[in-house]
Amino acid sequence: MTLLEYINSEERGFFLPDMGTNGLFLTNYKAYDVYENPSKQLELAKIMDETFESDFIYSFCDGIIFCETLGLDILKSDYDFPSVLNHPITDIEILKKYEIPDPYKSGRMPVNLESLSLIANNIKKPLYVSIQGPFTLAVQLAGATHLLRSIITNPEFVEKLIEFTTETVRRYSVAVNKAGAKFISMSEPAAVTLNPERFDKYVVPNVEKIYDELTCWKSMHICGDTSYILDNMLSCNLDAVSLDQIMNYEDVKSRIPNDIVLIGNLDPIELLGRGKPEDIKKETIKLMKVMRENDNYLCAFGCNCLNDTPVKNLQSAIETGRMSYKELDRIEV
Repeated sequence: MTLLEYINSEERGFFLPDMGTNGLFLTNYKAYDVYENPSKQLELAKIMDETFESDFIYSFCDGIIFCETLGLDILKSDYDFPSVLNHPITDIEILKKYEIPDPYKSGRMPVNLESLSLIANNIKKPLYVSIQGPFTLAVQLAGATHLLRSIITNPEFVEKLIEFTTETVRRYSVAVNKAGAKFISMSEPAAVTLNPERFDKYVVPNVEKIYDELTCWKSMHICGDTSYILDNMLSCNLDAVSLDQIMNYEDVKSRIPNDIVLIGNLDPIELLGRGKPEDIKKETIKLMKVMRENDNYLCAFGCNCLNDTPVKNLQSAIETGRMSYKELDRIEV
């Protein structure tokens, strides 16, 4: 079954929640309690599924796993995503000192693969996993300013670094797919800094190398205003594209081919993080009505939610987004 067939398998809306670290507040666990313990990963996934019933299951988001495995200094928060503190790979000679991680041996990667396998085998919903893309990983390793400047001053270094990050992401993505992931989203937020020509050079062919080896549904997410590179994103061999809340879907939907699913794009900050459940329901209904005529629409957040987003707000969005089409058609807004 394709992703498009799945979201049209019932006469209602389907919802893909991407809630980052929100589930920690439903347990007594801190972030690394979950990252380092597959049984806690499964427990958290089950609690999230019970609390926020949706159409996909997901692991505890682990976007920093590449940088941590490669030995970068990491700021480890108890209740939010870890973050990189330094960007050590600034030239080819330094890059030569690093080895591409083995997903089955390096760092926490084997533990995370075990966690994903447990979730996939114990919860009968498509497992969704977000993975950092190769260009964004290159930015993390070298620093945004240095990497973008090097595109002009040292293109050989940029190409070698992205070869390294592409192979790193490829190996891990294939392992995640084999562990049971049904839906993998390549997250490339740093690519919003590129013009269309450079996007085609540094993002498209490298993401394609990864997509070509995956047997699951494939998506790409980029934050910010991507209107100027949307066609470039769509040129990839993907099943879905996810866009930021800044994008107007009434304008965007005509640009999306019928066989590619458009995911999004409820505002996770002002609406979900600071709004009220009744406001969230109203805005979700508005968005669904705009997209109702499109079979290739999957309701979701525009990006990760704030880690302290109220549970009732998240539930309001998900429940409304999964509303039957008959009920939706009866509501006026």
